[in-house]
Amino acid sequence: MSRMTVDFGIDLGTTNSTIGVLRDNEVEIVKNNEGLEYTPSSVFIDKNGAVVVGRRAKERLETDSQNAYAEFKLQMGTNAEHIFARSGRRMKPEELSAEVLKSLKDDVKQRLGEEVNAAVITVPAAFELPQCKATYAAAQLAGITFSPLVQEPIAAAMAYGFHRVQDEKVFWLVYDLGGGTFDAAVMQVNEGVIHVVNHGGDNHLGGKLIDWAIVEQLLVPALTRERRLSDFRRGNPKWGKAIAKLKQAAEQAKIRVSRDRTTEIMLESLCLDDDGDPVDFEYELRKADVERMAEPFVLRSINICRKVLSERKLNVNNVGKVILVGGPTLMPYLRERLADPKEGLGIPLDFTVDPLTIVARGAAIYAGTQRNENTIIMPVSAGQYALELEYKPIGLEPEFDLGGRVIAGEGQSLDGFTVEFVNERAQKPWRSGRVAVGADGSFMATLWAEPDHQNTFRIELRDAVGNAHETVPDSLEYGFGMVVSNPPLIYSIGVALANNEVRVFFEKGTPLTAPIPVRKRFVQKLAYRIAKGQEGETIRIPVVEGEHKKADRNKLIGYLEISAAQIKRDLPAGTEVEVTIEINQSRLVRARAFIALLGERGQEFETELNMEKSIPDTSEMAKEIEQEKLRLEEVRRKLYATGDAGAVPILEKIDGEKMVEEVESSLDAALVDRDAADKCQNRLLNLKATVDELEEALMLPGLLAEAQEMIEWTEEVVTKLGKPPDQRKFEQMKRELLLAMNGRAVNPTVVSRKIEQMDSLRLSVLMARTEWWVDYFLHLEKMRDEMTNQAQAEQLFVQGRRAIESGAGDIEGVKNACRQLLQLLPARQQQTVGRFKSTLM
Repeated sequence: MSRMTVDFGIDLGTTNSTIGVLRDNEVEIVKNNEGLEYTPSSVFIDKNGAVVVGRRAKERLETDSQNAYAEFKLQMGTNAEHIFARSGRRMKPEELSAEVLKSLKDDVKQRLGEEVNAAVITVPAAFELPQCKATYAAAQLAGITFSPLVQEPIAAAMAYGFHRVQDEKVFWLVYDLGGGTFDAAVMQVNEGVIHVVNHGGDNHLGGKLIDWAIVEQLLVPALTRERRLSDFRRGNPKWGKAIAKLKQAAEQAKIRVSRDRTTEIMLESLCLDDDGDPVDFEYELRKADVERMAEPFVLRSINICRKVLSERKLNVNNVGKVILVGGPTLMPYLRERLADPKEGLGIPLDFTVDPLTIVARGAAIYAGTQRNENTIIMPVSAGQYALELEYKPIGLEPEFDLGGRVIAGEGQSLDGFTVEFVNERAQKPWRSGRVAVGADGSFMATLWAEPDHQNTFRIELRDAVGNAHETVPDSLEYGFGMVVSNPPLIYSIGVALANNEVRVFFEKGTPLTAPIPVRKRFVQKLAYRIAKGQEGETIRIPVVEGEHKKADRNKLIGYLEISAAQIKRDLPAGTEVEVTIEINQSRLVRARAFIALLGERGQEFETELNMEKSIPDTSEMAKEIEQEKLRLEEVRRKLYATGDAGAVPILEKIDGEKMVEEVESSLDAALVDRDAADKCQNRLLNLKATVDELEEALMLPGLLAEAQEMIEWTEEVVTKLGKPPDQRKFEQMKRELLLAMNGRAVNPTVVSRKIEQMDSLRLSVLMARTEWWVDYFLHLEKMRDEMTNQAQAEQLFVQGRRAIESGAGDIEGVKNACRQLLQLLPARQQQTVGRFKSTLM
């Protein structure tokens, strides 16, 4: 019989992957054919064209690097392709991940004799939406047709607390450092329910970065001091095979020095030097060197944890323990650093559940709470009845409600039918009593289960005269354990506007409900005119995720684009566009745009966003890096000149995490490594945003002075010209702005937003007067030569002049002329267009 719940959970990792299954309220990790609980996430194609997954494939990374690939998880959601040299076969990251999933499925088939077509798959909390969509696609390619996604920190918390129901409210911090990603999540646990309070992370922070730091900062310099190797570096494809061997050696040596003070790296025939002689390489790697290489990455993870806590006004004293997840957390140095109350977090660490398998265990537990949508309930033969059951398979209470419906064959009546549930494993047999079935087959029942073990209820269906009938399914199961509330949205989602601001649709932390997606709609306006059928013209609606107020500091999810060929008439600037975005629990996004001006009933455009990240432009990133370095040095000089203590911690963060050095090293490696290119792009965005933050901190004194001036200007305008509602609105805005200016930790972004809101009020009062529109008309006259239609502009200037000179003061005529003239300006004059080239304002 098909499983009614999913039950299988998969940790699809950067370095290793694991599958677990929930059986009798306990998780069993399914071992592979080598007897190990995890399988390396590596793929190799041999000379016969056969796909090899796991340890054998990982070993080939060193000896046959052109036909073996690993660490492709981080490229999920991109358009990257891995080419296997021998066969010429091309595979995308999701196709490679699908091969890993197939291998895990085969292990289940071999060990349990069961075909897996439904499984919960974990993703890092910091995964962007395109990466989530690609993970879902990988599952489909592997034949896992129902695959709910769950965040890794949630899975880890469930594995830790499943059998440890807390009566008191406690906070846990999940510290999840994997091979390539880092997640930090604050969980509130109360009476057996896990709530995700806040989360943060980095998709390019993990153990592999420590390996690369050892290679680039220790091994390569030592090697090039000993032998003549021209331009020997990671970014030079000539040395790719030798660099791959160094990377493998660094990873293994790093693990060894977690126990020993030193270890030897010995590689024979690493490559040929410039003279054509074979190079043998020996190096003594010290624990202290590894710790020094790891420090910037550990510091970055700690800073993320501190931010995650501070955003919810929590401190280390509020958190009961840190749950460690991931192989790198086995490093003694890392644990000591985290436990340090001054340099780390100072919170007790908990690693009682194996950090290597905890995510897969939690995924299996979560899978036990998910109904298997692949299980289709239909009558099999005459006299047999199907049951649709609705209930939570795992809960906290011994009594639970169950609803259902009996499905009969065509022409079969259900008059007088009853259904009864019998708890098979109760110490004292328990029966629900016969529950009446309605004419439409529906029924409701309350069942009772015994705590501390899995309960199986046999289902007895009887007709009006008491005859028993076979049902599918013929039983149901209920277990006790911790449950999770609706998972939250990892990043805010919104639409980038033409002025490089963001219209936020969903705030970070919005609960994602199932099965119905969350949905929001807002009305925006076209920033400039779109001509029907004009080649190359497009209404472009960029959907982004992130927390930055500048749109181009966030990650692009995808575009909803409407070509000029799709519209039925010209659309003037200011045309209303109703934008709807919806997102489901697996974080798949759909977007719709409705334009009422198109036809009697309007016209709607809809798409599931093509969430694929394009290849970063290395030459463009190189230019931007140089610009950011200049900007950083300018801000650094200002800081030294002013001595502003509030900005010092931000600069220390930039230097301590070695942001500039990491961006530059990633750029060099990007020439041969797509993952490094993506990392460079992400780190560059982070550097830009942090320098923005530094600039804002230095601007704070001037910003506070600007705020005080804005209060005085607006008060003068509203007092003289405003109406009572304007005056009341001003008083409210003034209180809010003063509160933002005088708080304990002044947020420049909040102060700026309050200034803008007050300025809008001031302008709205002024714009109600003829004098303002006259001044604006005179301003547009100075831009006469820039108008896109000179003849039409001249007519409007004449109309505007007549309106101004009319004795009655025709303000509506002036307004109308100004609005139409505005539409004749070039698009970039109407709105400042951001990097995403949005057409909305």
